[in-house]
Amino acid sequence: MNEQERARLQEQHPAWHIRRPRGMGCLVATRLGRPLTEKEIYYGLCATLVEDTYDLLGEALAEQREIEDAL
Repeated sequence: MNEQERARLQEQHPAWHIRRPRGMGCLVATRLGRPLTEKEIYYGLCATLVEDTYDLLGEALAEQREIEDAL
């Protein structure tokens, strides 16, 4: 894992825990805090995101923020 890229994403999205699980080629971001409501899930919020690259994970996290801001 490129620690600098992970740290950058973590700083930009402090409400998420970002990691690369051992033995896997993907990146995982898990939402911290309270569970999501049914309404939040209905509108597209996710508790966990899985992507193959830092760029894709950054885009997915930005999309989650957009949904949160619209609710």
